[in-house]
Amino acid sequence: MRKLIENVMGACYLSQLSSIIVQNALFFFIKLVLNCQYHWLRQAKATLVFEDYLLCYLCCQHCSGLFYKLIIWFICIRCSKVADIIECEGHQHFLFYDFKCREKCNGCGNECWHGAFRCGKCIFALDFGCLTLPHSALHKIDEHMLNLTYDNDKEQCYCDICEQERDPNFWYYSCSICGTSAHPKCVLGNIPFLKDGMKWPYVDHPHRRDLKFFRNVEGYSKCSDCGKLCPEDVIKCEKFTCNYITHFYCPLPQL
Repeated sequence: MRKLIENVMGACYLSQLSSIIVQNALFFFIKLVLNCQYHWLRQAKATLVFEDYLLCYLCCQHCSGLFYKLIIWFICIRCSKVADIIECEGHQHFLFYDFKCREKCNGCGNECWHGAFRCGKCIFALDFGCLTLPHSALHKIDEHMLNLTYDNDKEQCYCDICEQERDPNFWYYSCSICGTSAHPKCVLGNIPFLKDGMKWPYVDHPHRRDLKFFRNVEGYSKCSDCGKLCPEDVIKCEKFTCNYITHFYCPLPQL
């Protein structure tokens, strides 16, 4: 019986080991294939890398996970999937990427500093930040899924989350059942693509290795830098004897 148990345990171990080897081999094979690709943005070889934190060159979002390194720029995996000529649900015509476009984005109103997707038939521009927004998202304000909405909203001009005025000309999230509408940042948060609980050793603090990013925290602690309450998007020290907590944007990052 003992020998039988040992054989079974050995087989299970070999099975798990084989699974790990296959997964790792698959990842490295995919990485090898993807590293051979050339990206249309700079017509240069794109190298796939994994990073806990980087600022995407195109959408200007703080992101975690897979990136393409393109010469000296890092592009998040969401932006890297976008072709140079696209169809968008928010516009009736094809859009093509214009490197020299400096118009304001029709989705958010921000200036397009790194070029934008432009329409050749009418005045319309879209930056990577709006183009890569999730088509739907959940938020505690509504029991249903909130969908990204592109049409001008002339009736409801307030955000149901922050209760502030909302520009009806820009994209927003809404529920067709309940009539809820909200700013994209109010629904997704200021830093939606950063991994929750990741280490954040980029702040000038004695316990840099114990600092972590948290999307939400329990209680209402005061920021160690500005003194205001820290309900969400915080950097917190996990050391037992330290009470340091700060807003994500309060301290200057030491990269």
